[in-house]
Amino acid sequence: FEGEAWLSIAFSEDGKMIGSEAVIGIPGSIPQKYMLGGYDVSVIQLMPEEQQTLTDASITATNGQTIMKFTKLMSEPGEIEILFGDNEFLWAHGSDATLAYHGGSRSSFSLNLSGSGFVGGTATEPTENPVTNDEADGSVAVVQGNEQEQVGPDCTVNFCENDLASGFLQKYKINVPEGQNAANCEGCSITMELIFEGEAWLSIAFSEDGKMIGSEAVIGIPGSIPQKYMLGGYDVSVIQLMPEEQQTLTDASITAT
Repeated sequence: FEGEAWLSIAFSEDGKMIGSEAVIGIPGSIPQKYMLGGYDVSVIQLMPEEQQTLTDASITATNGQTIMKFTKLMSEPGEIEILFGDNEFLWAHGSDATLAYHGGSRSSFSLNLSGSGFVGGTATEPTENPVTNDEADGSVAVVQGNEQEQVGPDCTVNFCENDLASGFLQKYKINVPEGQNAANCEGCSITMELIFEGEAWLSIAFSEDGKMIGSEAVIGIPGSIPQKYMLGGYDVSVIQLMPEEQQTLTDASITAT
């Protein structure tokens, strides 16, 4: 988060705050699990000690950013399960490091944690469960034991979509060479299409930590060919075009019509 504030991510069955279960991090303390009983801070209840099962939990506020990290079991007795498929999450943050009403700084979102690694607008790490493709409908099936569960569209067969912001759509497809598979692919490539309501330069970047600086981007400027850049900072003077030998994009174009 850009700023210093308390942060929260919640797990929900219906996309609503009340009745959800959250991890809340307050700078200066350790992130913990809470029950969200209502909108007032008085009914945000810390879970009992035996339910405080997070590992590697931390929250730090440095260089104008607040970063919360934790590892949570996906299935815990008496708690909302994080599914190997579609999930409803909520996020919220405060205006400072004191836990209080968040105002409009909150929203719900859906996230698919499919074992294919490329489903529901998010690229996730492959799991140990085998993944099979249903060529008929372009879905992905995850086999657990003797049971097969359909968890979402297969982005190696059809284009998947991700709404980046209002009026800004990302479409993508994973290209898997013959003899390879999406879970462990050598020579895979990704085809992307960004559609923006308006005329402007567009960019999609690839990051190891979710931050701009140090990321690598494809930037398209109307009237030229999209190319690969190194993002050295926030000023345009340190957005550096990669060397010619690294300009490996194919079928690259940007049009304003």
